[in-house]
Amino acid sequence: MKKKIWYLIYIAAVLIFVLIPFAGMSVAATNETTENKELVEFPELRREGTWNSNFLGDLGVYFEEHFAFRQELVAANALLRGRLLGVSASDQVLVGKDGWLYYTGTLDDYLGENQMSEKGLLNAVSNLSLMQQHIEERGSRFVLTIAPNKNSLYDSNMPSTYRRGGENNHTRITPLLKEAGIHYVDLYEAFEGSEECLYLKGDSHWNNKGALLACRKLMDGLGREYDASAYPAYEVRKEHTGDLAEMLYSVAVEQEDNIYYDQIPIYAYVNDVEDVEEDWIETINPNGQGTLLMFRDSFGNSMLPFLANEFEHGYFSRLVPYNLGNLDQYRPEYVIVERVERRLSFFAEQPPVMEGPVRALENLTAAATDTTVSLKEDGSWYVVEGDLDPDFAEMDSKIYVSVRNTAGTAVTYEAFRTSSVNEEGWNDDGYKLYLKNTSLPGGTVHMDIILVNGDTQTLVQTEEFQIS
Repeated sequence: MKKKIWYLIYIAAVLIFVLIPFAGMSVAATNETTENKELVEFPELRREGTWNSNFLGDLGVYFEEHFAFRQELVAANALLRGRLLGVSASDQVLVGKDGWLYYTGTLDDYLGENQMSEKGLLNAVSNLSLMQQHIEERGSRFVLTIAPNKNSLYDSNMPSTYRRGGENNHTRITPLLKEAGIHYVDLYEAFEGSEECLYLKGDSHWNNKGALLACRKLMDGLGREYDASAYPAYEVRKEHTGDLAEMLYSVAVEQEDNIYYDQIPIYAYVNDVEDVEEDWIETINPNGQGTLLMFRDSFGNSMLPFLANEFEHGYFSRLVPYNLGNLDQYRPEYVIVERVERRLSFFAEQPPVMEGPVRALENLTAAATDTTVSLKEDGSWYVVEGDLDPDFAEMDSKIYVSVRNTAGTAVTYEAFRTSSVNEEGWNDDGYKLYLKNTSLPGGTVHMDIILVNGDTQTLVQTEEFQIS
């Protein structure tokens, strides 16, 4: 009898525990989440005058997202699996050793898998070359830098189930950048040369000391002098919430140490800015010198205060594709492009918004190919794009687009080479050209697509368009 009572107590306890998430919805339903999604609303029994045949299924989804204490239970599950078993409860986070967390999106680079093709890398370098040429022709100094993946620098705490591979996009593109004359600031050498750990355990980014090191390397690359003795005083405070820790542990996340410098900030925001995550930020510092335009991603968040202190005017953009029309508006003396290692394909996928440089035609021949071409209007720009016939496109081909009016007058521009992903994998034979609205005459225009291989220029497609 005593044993039966204990069975009943156990069953009752399990039932109570299971029913709490449902019964508690009347007083503690989950209506907010730390996840990057919008919670579903309570389903309607009747929809558009008829019975909702999916009501029970919709009700199940509603319960999954709104049951009581969901955030706390999800966090408890993540803590138990991560701290005790070393297993991640999120497909976006890898649980490493000694409390280290890594972003799953960096695994391909770490393992050397699913990397860009050689042609894709050349597309990226070609686009950066055109971008650098465009910027420097307008009197600005340009530098490119790549923010290293965390496990590219600090892999000793990676899960033991993963073995570091050989070459990846970064190691393969670096010599190509130097060969093409791209003004590249190598942060890998700087970070590997430091005896300190400059990344955060629960975050995918560097700490503030790492951000300062990156900024000083960029200032060197721009040829700018700076006070190396600046920021001598700092303190370590347990106030940082890591992005990876927040994704994994949500409401149970613990803050970690970061470095905080005494002299930040000196600059001020010009536009309405709530935090450094904003897509567009303008800063001013009357004691600074020159104007900076920086195209950045999240690694630029912690760099912004240091750079804003160095320049009289700072413009920091997270908008993509990069709008180089800002050069004419703000006339910066300096332009920085910063991109994280795991997104190097961006330079082949999304070329900047700028009109292609004008080129000359010589010894033009023609060939029948399956090259495609389209034209669309996008704000104050026209976009010409398509795919080259892969049987004619070579590894380092250039693409020209010649715009002819009815009188036969033509202007020829060099287009960007693009890569994109489709169902069959990577397509590295795309092209894209931005043209200002004022660059196209009204009426009938002909677009001649010209493939340039060495000294050979071949007309591979012609299309006629009507411009209003």
